[in-house]
Amino acid sequence: MFLKASGLAVFIALAGLLLAMGPAEAALCYARDYDKTHLAKHVDQRVTRITVRLQADNGSGIGVGLWFRGDKRQWWAGGGCRQQGAEFACTLDGDGGKLTATQNAKGIRLDVPVAGIQVEHPDSAGNASFQAVDGPEHRVFLLWPAPEAACEPQN
Repeated sequence: MFLKASGLAVFIALAGLLLAMGPAEAALCYARDYDKTHLAKHVDQRVTRITVRLQADNGSGIGVGLWFRGDKRQWWAGGGCRQQGAEFACTLDGDGGKLTATQNAKGIRLDVPVAGIQVEHPDSAGNASFQAVDGPEHRVFLLWPAPEAACEPQN
């Protein structure tokens, strides 16, 4: 009986530690697909799908995947972040810009500054094309937790 009780106590202690660590201790995937109804109401919004992978811990980072109206390719930006609690202040690689990702009970809120961000898509020869993500319709993105596979790079 003592072994069963101590095993249960260890399990409860480990579960408590995992809960205390919170969701920001590992890579997390968030995504949102905008349906036709939403896009019809937001005619200036070019983004049709967005994925965000946050990597917390010592090497905090972010990876952002974007799809645009009329373009089936995934555009990409990645960079490093400074994490304070639920907020990630991120600087995208190259001249990608800055953004803030804030975790909440439902998912994350991605705030893009007025200057916008820049994403890229390499062609088959390795040359990159760039696209700016700016304007009023691209200031805030609300995303929800998604399976890790949703944040994998796609061509």
